[in-house]
Amino acid sequence: MNRTIAALALALAAVALPAHAQLAWLDRYDEREDSGIFSRANQKRIDNVAIAGVVGLALVEGTDTRLGRTAWQALDAALVTAAATESMKRAFTRPRPAEEPDAGVWFAGGRHRSFPSGEVAMMAAFTTPFIIAYKDEKPAVWALAALPVYMAKARMASQGHWLSDVLAGGAIGAGVGYLAARRDVPLVLAVTGRTAFVGLRYRF
Repeated sequence: MNRTIAALALALAAVALPAHAQLAWLDRYDEREDSGIFSRANQKRIDNVAIAGVVGLALVEGTDTRLGRTAWQALDAALVTAAATESMKRAFTRPRPAEEPDAGVWFAGGRHRSFPSGEVAMMAAFTTPFIIAYKDEKPAVWALAALPVYMAKARMASQGHWLSDVLAGGAIGAGVGYLAARRDVPLVLAVTGRTAFVGLRYRF
């Protein structure tokens, strides 16, 4: 819980930065790497596997099992995170490192979408509910934290984000994931007027 509070504080601090503030120890990016483990193709593969895995698990397990409820919570977190980060991207219109080498440029208009990192936020949103649900009895679940860490490094290696972008994205995703994990009824089902989803494995 302390980690989550710290993450939320970091996200709020990042959002509160003045438009042209430049923190030298934060606003950097890595040397461009278009091949290897951090290639854009591998980033997309991991994105697709994570999305398909969580959606598939939610549909197969339903809400009758702990694993299924956690998957629905992760799906909730991902959807809310996607909406939040996209709104922030459109508000801040910060250029990506590949578009503008000056980290102090904000509100540039146009299609600039650097802050915050949506993909890092999504990975954190997907993994946080699972970590919260199983951390006490299955400590190995903490290995899932490697996914947002990998994506943060990869997005910087693609010069798609500054360090402050990926830190803010991770904090937002973890914070939303924590809030989603506290909901007994998945938000997606609550909005659609349903309180339970019978998993596909139990329908046949």
